[in-house]
Amino acid sequence: MTWEISFWVGVAIVFVSYSGYGLWVAALAWARPTRTNADYLSDDRLPRVTCVIAAADEGALIARKLCILGRQDYPQDKIRVIVVSDGSTDGTDELLTESAARDQRLRVLRFPSRRGKPTALNLARPCIDTPIAIFMDVRQDLTVSAIRHLVAHLADPTVGAVSGDLRVAGDSYWTYEGVVRKLESRSGSMVQVTGSLYAIRTADVPVIPPDTILDDVYVPLTIARSGRRIVMAEGAGSLDVVTRSIGHEFMRKVRTLAGLVQICHTVDGCMHPARNPVWGRFVVHKLFRLLCPYGLLLMLGGSFMASGWLYRVAFAGAMALGAMALGGTVGIRSSVTSISRSLLALNLAALSAVPAYYLGWASVTWARIERDRV
Repeated sequence: MTWEISFWVGVAIVFVSYSGYGLWVAALAWARPTRTNADYLSDDRLPRVTCVIAAADEGALIARKLCILGRQDYPQDKIRVIVVSDGSTDGTDELLTESAARDQRLRVLRFPSRRGKPTALNLARPCIDTPIAIFMDVRQDLTVSAIRHLVAHLADPTVGAVSGDLRVAGDSYWTYEGVVRKLESRSGSMVQVTGSLYAIRTADVPVIPPDTILDDVYVPLTIARSGRRIVMAEGAGSLDVVTRSIGHEFMRKVRTLAGLVQICHTVDGCMHPARNPVWGRFVVHKLFRLLCPYGLLLMLGGSFMASGWLYRVAFAGAMALGAMALGGTVGIRSSVTSISRSLLALNLAALSAVPAYYLGWASVTWARIERDRV
C-alpha cells in the first residue's frame, strides 16, 4: 500500500503542475472571463513611449533590433530608445555610438564592466521621460503592431503590467506554456511577463535589487501587490526560435528556477496569501515546478515497486518517455521528442535549482545564447 500511495501522490503533483493548472485557468477563462478594456487610440492621441534595452556583447544583433523598432507602426516621433551596453567588448558600443549620431531618439548608456540586467535597467530608469516604459531584449523580432497593442492594454487602469506574447518557433513545450499564459491573462492575471517584451507605466518602474535573476517576475509582482492585473497583449508578438543546445536549455532553466526561489525571498509579501493577489497562481504555476521532479521520482519508484498491471504500464510508459527524451538529445526530431526533451531538461534543472541558488551558482549576469535562425 505504501508504494501505491507514493505513486498517486506523485501523479497528483505532476498533474497539478503540468495539466491541472492549465485546465483550471481554462475553466475560469471560459466561465468568467476577465476582459481588458484596451483602447486603441488614434496616432495623434497616443502617448510617448521609451523602449529600454539592456545589451551585452550584442554587436551582431543590435542594429537589427533598432531597425525592427523603426518598422513599428507606432508614430516614430513618439518612440524614444535607451540602450544600456553592459560591459560589451565586441563592438556593440561603437555601433550604438554611430546609430545615436544619426538618430536623436536613441540614447546610449554604458558600463565598463558586466553588471547584469537589473543594474542596467536601474541605470536607465531615471532617464525615462515618457509616460510608458517598454522593456525588451535584443534577440527577438517583433510583430509590426507590438508597441501599439502594449500601449492599448495599459489604457485600462486595472492593468499594471502588459506582457508581449513570446512565440518560440520549434518548441512544442513552450507553445503549451504560451497557451497557459494566455489563459491566465483571460481569467484574471498572469504571474509574470516575458522579459523579451513588456510594458508598464513609468511611474511604476521600481528600483530592482542588483542581484535579481528574474526581472520579468520581480517587476510585475511588485506591481501586482497593488491589486492591478498582469495581462498579455496577444497581438504584441515577440518572436524567437528554439535553443540550439540541450545544454544551453538546461542552464537557462536552472537559472530561471533558481530565480523563482530568489523571488520568494526578495518580493515582500510574495508568499503571503493576503498580500499577494496572485499568490495561488504563483505557487501552483511556478513553485510546483520545483516539486515536479520529486513527484516523478515518487511515480517511478511507486510504479516499479507496486504490484498490479496498472503500475507495470505506468512504469513502461515512463521508460518510453525517457527514451524519447534521450532520442531528442541526439537529433531525433518530432513534437513528442521535443516535449519529452524539454520536460527532461526542466526536471533536471528543478533538481539543481535550489542548491544552485543557495550555493550562489546562479549568476545575475548572462551570456548570449546562440540560436538557430529562421
